[in-house]
Amino acid sequence: MPPSLVPLPPLLRWLRRYEFRGKLRVMEKLFGASLARHGTAWVETRPGIPWELDLANVTHRWIVYGYYEGYAFWRWLLANRARIHTVFDSGANIGQTTLYFVSLLGDARVFAYEPGAAARAWLQRGVTGNHLANVTVSPAGLAAAPGQAFLKTVGDATLHGSWNRLDAAEGEAIPLVTVDDEMARLGLERIDLWKLDMEGGEPAALAGAAQALAAGRISAIHAEILGDSGPGVGRTLEAYGYRPFVARRDRLVPAIGPLARQGDNALFLHPASGLIPPA
Repeated sequence: MPPSLVPLPPLLRWLRRYEFRGKLRVMEKLFGASLARHGTAWVETRPGIPWELDLANVTHRWIVYGYYEGYAFWRWLLANRARIHTVFDSGANIGQTTLYFVSLLGDARVFAYEPGAAARAWLQRGVTGNHLANVTVSPAGLAAAPGQAFLKTVGDATLHGSWNRLDAAEGEAIPLVTVDDEMARLGLERIDLWKLDMEGGEPAALAGAAQALAAGRISAIHAEILGDSGPGVGRTLEAYGYRPFVARRDRLVPAIGPLARQGDNALFLHPASGLIPPA
């Protein structure tokens, strides 16, 4: 069992049940300073399961307040939970999205790929502490071809490896695998949802999934489109026939215009997936 949890104010517990405009900003103004004083500690998250978080980090506090990076994607996930049984979480870090997948999808199998040793150990503590038998943690990075690379630390320690990047010569040695090979190794006919957030490594990971993408065996890809690699991600997935959707308040709508202007993330859906949001 997880250790003792940080006590949460009754007002916080009550407010986080509701979705309203500017929720994370309001919650941070009300509770940010008091939570931050606890530093790194176990706390009950908004999805309802305890997790170790660095409460001095604002993005970790979001997980206590509500839905990480906004509600629209998670609302879509809840609406389609009966169709989503297999999830790849690449760039899983300390489990910021893994814990939501577990909470919202019940018994779905989650394959969490995190090559960084420190972040992976943190993730594994959450998986072990909550007895999450449906989560498999892998030390590999997803790439265009199997092999080895290095994971270079970028940013200070308070980022907990969230900006780490693959490097050809410097950093922590890590194994590389491809999505196509992993699907064969695991005996998976399809991936229902792939969360793709790899700090610039997204195009290489997509190249390693070429067979599955061409066959439409990956139903949905939730990918970061912010930064230099974002346009390439969009072009690649649209070339395979995937349709991009972006958050507008609490809903996903079709992306119109250049993806770089649409936000930080997009959900790419295969037209045969049965997961396209209603108009």
